Amino acid sequence: MLQSINRTLQRLAIFLQVLWVFFPGILFLLLAYFFFNNSLQGKDIIITGLDSRKTGLLFLIGLLFWAIVTWYTSRLIAYNNDKLFHIAKEELYQTPRLLGYLCFTALICALVKLKFEFEHTILTAAILLSSTFLFMVSHFLFEKIKNKMGRNQLKKTRQFIWIAYILIIIIMIFINSLWGYIIFLPMLQLGYLYIVVTRRKISQTNTTKNKLPQQKHITSARNQYRKLILWVFHDRARIEDPLKKEIMIQTEKNIFFLFSSFSLIALGIYISAVYSLPISRNITPLPIILLSFGILLGAGNIIALFSIKQKINFHFLLILALIIAGFLREPHYVSMRSTGLEDQQNRKRPTLKSHFLSWIKERNELLSDSTINEFPVYFILADGGASRSAYWTASVLSKIETETNGAFSKNIYCLSGASGGSLGNITFYASKQLPLKSRTNEVQAYLSNDFLSFPLVRLLGPDLLLPLIPQGVVKDRAEALEKSLTNVLVGKEIGSFMNMDFSALVNNETSLKTNSVICINCTRMQDGAPAVISNVKLNYGTSSSRVDVLDVIGANKEISIASSIVLGARFPYFSPAGRIKDQYFVDGGYFDNSGAGVVHEMILDLNKTISDTLLKNPNNNFAKIRFHVIHVSNQIEVEKNFTKVHPMINDLGAPIKTILGSYSSQTDINNLRLSKNLQDMYQSDEYYTVLNLYKKNQEELYPMNWSISSHSLEKIKERLNKNEELDHLIKKINNKD
Repeated sequence: MLQSINRTLQRLAIFLQVLWVFFPGILFLLLAYFFFNNSLQGKDIIITGLDSRKTGLLFLIGLLFWAIVTWYTSRLIAYNNDKLFHIAKEELYQTPRLLGYLCFTALICALVKLKFEFEHTILTAAILLSSTFLFMVSHFLFEKIKNKMGRNQLKKTRQFIWIAYILIIIIMIFINSLWGYIIFLPMLQLGYLYIVVTRRKISQTNTTKNKLPQQKHITSARNQYRKLILWVFHDRARIEDPLKKEIMIQTEKNIFFLFSSFSLIALGIYISAVYSLPISRNITPLPIILLSFGILLGAGNIIALFSIKQKINFHFLLILALIIAGFLREPHYVSMRSTGLEDQQNRKRPTLKSHFLSWIKERNELLSDSTINEFPVYFILADGGASRSAYWTASVLSKIETETNGAFSKNIYCLSGASGGSLGNITFYASKQLPLKSRTNEVQAYLSNDFLSFPLVRLLGPDLLLPLIPQGVVKDRAEALEKSLTNVLVGKEIGSFMNMDFSALVNNETSLKTNSVICINCTRMQDGAPAVISNVKLNYGTSSSRVDVLDVIGANKEISIASSIVLGARFPYFSPAGRIKDQYFVDGGYFDNSGAGVVHEMILDLNKTISDTLLKNPNNNFAKIRFHVIHVSNQIEVEKNFTKVHPMINDLGAPIKTILGSYSSQTDINNLRLSKNLQDMYQSDEYYTVLNLYKKNQEELYPMNWSISSHSLEKIKERLNKNEELDHLIKKINNKD
C-alpha cells in the first residue's frame, strides 16, 4: 500500500511539473473558455464576430493562428525539457497537441451554448468530455495511419486534407451561421490533429541514409539557419550523436520556416492594428482576442525558451524591469491640450447659483404663464454600463425629446452620469444640432459604432509593457478609446462634437444654444473621493468636498469632451486610472454609478436659493418650480440570494468581496437618499422616475461592453418601444396624463 501511495504521489508530482511547463498555454485556454462561455460580453463578441462573412473568415484565421501557436510553441518548450522527458515522455509528447486541439473545443462549446441558449453544467461537461474522447480515439487512429502508411502516401493524404480544409472554410464562410460553425469546426479540429500527428514522418528526408552527409555549396545564411534550428530544438543537457541531430534539422527546418513566416505576418497585422483605428475596427474584437492570445502566448513561450537555454529567469527580469520603469515613467497621463492662455475658459465657469438664476431668467416667460401651476425642472441621472448604458440612455432621452416635439430639453437643467451613462448624456446633448425627427436614429447609429477593437488590441499587447516603451511610441488603451469615440464610421457629426474642448460646453457661443449643466462623475483613486467634471463650479455649499477636476487640470491646459467621458469611464482593468498632475481618477461608478450624489447636492443648494427668494417675496414665480429626477437605469432588479462563504475566502478575500459589494450599495444609497429627499420636499413619489432597461427579475440579456452586437441592440430597441414607464412619462410631459 505504501508503495502504491508513493507511486501515486510521484505521478502527481510529475503531472504538476507538466502543468507548470505548459502553464501559459493552459492559462490562455482557461481564459478563452470562461470568457466566451460564461460571460455575456464574450458571448456578444462571438455574435459580432459572426456578423458577416468577412468577420467569420477573420474569426477562423484567428482561431487557427491561436491553435497553431499554442501547439508549436508548447512543443518547443517540451523539446527543451530533457530531464522531464525521461520521466514524462508521453505527457510532453501529447500535451502540445492536446492544447492546440482544445483551442477549437473552447470555441465550439461557446457556439453550442449560443445556439441552444443553455447554461447547464452537465451539458457543458458532456461537450468537453465528448471532445476529449474524440481526441483520444482520433489520435490513436492517426498514429496507426502514420505508422502503416509510407511517406508518399501520407503526403498525398495531407494534400487532400489541405484541399478539404480550404473547401470547409469556404463553405463555413458562405453559410456563416451558428449551425455551420458548430458542424464544420470539429472537422477543422480533426484536420489539424491529423496534420500535426503525421507531420514529422512527412518532413523526414532521404538524407538519413548517410551518417554525416557532406554539405556542398551551402551559404553562410543556410549554415546560420541550421545553427538556429539546432539551438531551438536541442536541449544542451541531451547527448545525441551527430546523425540524430542532422535528422532533427532536416525534419524541423521547413515547418519552422513556415511557422516563423506565418507568425511574422500575424505580428505585422497585429502591430498595424495597434497603431491604426481603421485596421483594428476591420479586424473586429473576436479575431483581435484570438490573434492577441496567439501573439502573447508565443512571446511568453519564447521568453521561457530563452530562460531554459540561458539558465536565467527572463520572466522575473521582465517583471523587475517593469517595476523599475514604473518609477521613472508615467504611461497613463490623461490626454490634454495646451491652450496657451493664462486664464483658461473653465476658470470662467459660473457658480451653480448664478447659472440657475440665468437659466430661469431665460425661461421667465414660461414661468410667468398664469395657466401653469407647476414648472418642471428635470435632472437626468444615467447609470454606468459602457455602450449598453450609453445606447439606452441616449435612446430614451431622444425618444422623449422627439415625442414631446422638443419641449423636453427646454426644461432639462442637468445631465449627470458615470461611465457609459455620461457618454449617453453627451451623445443626446450633441444631437440637439441635428433635425428633431432623426435624433433617435442618429444617436443609435453613433452608439452602434465599434468603440472596443482599438483599445482592446492595446490592452492585449503594448499596454502590458508600456512603462518600458519609449515616450510617444504608443499611447495607452484609454487614449485609444478616446480616439474611437471621435473617429467613427457613422454619426460623424456627434463624433466631431466629442473631439471639441470641454470648454465648448461652457461657452454660450456654441451652436447648441443650451445651458444645461453637465456632470461627468469620477472617483479619485488615492482616497476614493467623489470627483466631477462640470461646466459649472460646484466647489461650495454641500458640494465643497467633491473634487472639481477642471480646477485640478490648471490654467493653461484643456481636456476634450471625449477625454472627459473616458476619465469617468476608467474601470480597471479595461481602462487604467488617469493621471492629472499627482492625482489619479477612475470610473465614477466606484463611488456613485448614477450621478445621484452630485444631483442631490445641487438640489439642496438650489432649493435653499428658492426658499430664500420666497421668504423675501412669497408671490415670486419660484413657487412654481418643481424638481424632477429622471433616472435612466440599466441595473438588474433581482432579489439577493446569500450563500455560505468558504473559510479560506473568508480569511483571505473578505476585504475584496466587501469592497466589491459596496460598489453597488453606495450607488443604491445615493439614489435612495435623493428619492426620499424629493418625496419629503413635495410629499409625493411622482418626482423621481426610474426608466430601467431591465424588467424586474429579468435575466441579464444585454452585454456591458464598448461594442454591442446588432442582435443585442435590437433587443434594446424592442425594450425602448415597449416600456410602460417611458410611455407614461411622455404622456405626463405632453399633459395627456
